[in-house]
Amino acid sequence: RVKIVSTIIDGVYALHLFAFQPLIFAFSAITMSVQNEDVYETEDLPEDEQHLREEEAQENSEEVERIHIDMESALKRFKGRMINADHVDFSDSIARKRRTGYASGAYVLEVIGPDVDETETIDQKFHRLNYELVELAEAMKEQKENSKEKASTINEGDVVAMLDAVRAVHLNKTAPSAQNASGSEHETSAISTAASASTENRLLALESRLKRIEQFVGGGCDAFDEVTKKVCRAPLAEVIEDLRLRVQLLHPTHVDGLHSRVNQVLAKMKQAEEKKLEKMDSDFEEKVANLYELMAKWDNTCVGLPSAVQRIHGLQKLHEQAQQFSSRLTQLVGCRAQLVKSIEGEQMAMFDFRQQTADALTKLTTDMEKISARIEALSK
Repeated sequence: RVKIVSTIIDGVYALHLFAFQPLIFAFSAITMSVQNEDVYETEDLPEDEQHLREEEAQENSEEVERIHIDMESALKRFKGRMINADHVDFSDSIARKRRTGYASGAYVLEVIGPDVDETETIDQKFHRLNYELVELAEAMKEQKENSKEKASTINEGDVVAMLDAVRAVHLNKTAPSAQNASGSEHETSAISTAASASTENRLLALESRLKRIEQFVGGGCDAFDEVTKKVCRAPLAEVIEDLRLRVQLLHPTHVDGLHSRVNQVLAKMKQAEEKKLEKMDSDFEEKVANLYELMAKWDNTCVGLPSAVQRIHGLQKLHEQAQQFSSRLTQLVGCRAQLVKSIEGEQMAMFDFRQQTADALTKLTTDMEKISARIEALSK
């Protein structure tokens, strides 16, 4: 048994050496420093920075929908709005009451059913009436601009007056008032508050009527110059104030000074016009003199102009004839060159023919001499 166990251990040890032999060679090739500390880098963050990875994971979450927001349209839509967090209630209570969230600058109507125990507060009533009156005024304005049918019997001025009255009541309610202890002083302050409220209501009604008059006056103003257009667009009170200041300027003392200044300006303008006319006259005379000199120079030229034209016509004809002569001369030169080439060819052919005939004659004479020599030999 001991031998079997030892052989098994030796085999396992040999297998381990065979499996980890590449790693052993790799680590043996690395020169490690014993004096310095071993530093190992990991992807984990320190404990102080662990929340950064959680924030990144939340930002890159797939459940969060990212939308594109146009800054200009958002600023136009929410301009002048505000958020009020004074009465925020997000508690998870079992009580039957309405949960109030963030309040904004724009009032939103709430539909309260009969099951709700709470009654409508004074602020809610005021906001509801104000919102309904504003909506009614806008609806009447749109109907007046767009619809071609007969308008409703409700007067727009009455709606505006009611809206101003509601706003005046709200201003009186929000205005700080000193509370007195005695009942008589309280009654006196209530009476003065009511009187001031009625006075403010009258002033608001007068202001609304004045705005209507300004609209009627400015609406039918068809002006062609910019000054009249500005006057028509300006409020009636400003126009009256402007007219009053202009009337004050027409005081005799101011008129005399203005008259003297106007006379001075007219005299200066007259002098400037005279100087301008003198300058224009001198310039005109100078231009006429230059033109006369130019015409005098051209008189002599105009006398010899017909003969010059005839000469030019003669030169034109001569140039045409010379052009024709040059073209014909070039043709003759070409013909001469061709003839010279053909003559040279004929001369070469004649020279060859002479040489060939001379050779043939010499050969013929030699042949005849041979024949005659043979005949003589035969005759002997």
